[in-house]
Amino acid sequence: MTSEIHILIVGAGAVGGFYGSRLHRPEEGVKVSFVCRSNHEVVKREGIEIESSTFGKYRIKPDRGFKSIDHAATLGSSGNESRWDYVILCAIILPDLVDDPAFLSPLLKIPDTDRHPPTLVLIQNGVGFEDNLRRRHPKVPILSAVTIVNAEQLGPGLIRHNHWTRISIGSYLNFSSYIVHPHSPVDPQLEIHSQSQLELLAKLLREGNINDAEIYGERDLQILRWRKLAINASMNPTSILSGGLQSTDMVKEGELRVHLEGCVTEVFEAAKIIFGIESFPSHFASIERILKSTEKAGQRSIIKPSMLVD
Repeated sequence: MTSEIHILIVGAGAVGGFYGSRLHRPEEGVKVSFVCRSNHEVVKREGIEIESSTFGKYRIKPDRGFKSIDHAATLGSSGNESRWDYVILCAIILPDLVDDPAFLSPLLKIPDTDRHPPTLVLIQNGVGFEDNLRRRHPKVPILSAVTIVNAEQLGPGLIRHNHWTRISIGSYLNFSSYIVHPHSPVDPQLEIHSQSQLELLAKLLREGNINDAEIYGERDLQILRWRKLAINASMNPTSILSGGLQSTDMVKEGELRVHLEGCVTEVFEAAKIIFGIESFPSHFASIERILKSTEKAGQRSIIKPSMLVD
């Protein structure tokens, strides 16, 4: 690698810590730093320990650790330029409580030179949250990512990766505008650079043995978001309302399985209307396949919905 790649992950919880650990290869010039709050001192002192069903037990020492966005923006810069090639957001931000474009602004400054601004990668659940960031940061490359991973933070700086590693990533240019105006103009340079950064990030993940890091087109990635929403919207509240059942227990119980199928189907049908499609792409897993995969995974490890873990 001709030059170093600096990655800042905002949120050193289960998902951010796991994917950050697979990206961090300082000996190859890929250096990962973290913004972490409650676990900052432990991560700074001891690093992050991963117990993985796929990769075994290992520990990483991040390049740097920061207490806050402002801390990372100040110490992670050179003059008026950000040092970050990628800023990966893995923290939960509630838009009703936090103005996320303003929250991230210190990290996304447009450099005075010809250097590109950092690429913002959004590893978050939900739908529609990218548009506000796109409008407020029109020159920043934005990548949207959907994960299928089961991991949990057992304590400060200690993460258990139970199952799955899949991450699907696509550029976010102006999708909300595209729905209304299918030929809405896109800045050609932004599109080219976003695609280049997308391909590089997928490559870095694969080199970290995340072999199912996938690249999607903008529209298909948004469809995939709705599929992930269907799983979360069914599994998460059902696990709580059923008294704290794990995912595998829910799919094995007859009436709950029927309930889950109904919830997923309802969200799927809404997505079809929104995207104007009769069916999902053939390579997307069916409802039955999703439930069978969950049941099978539970034979090897504990699979808990994120709401139950929280």
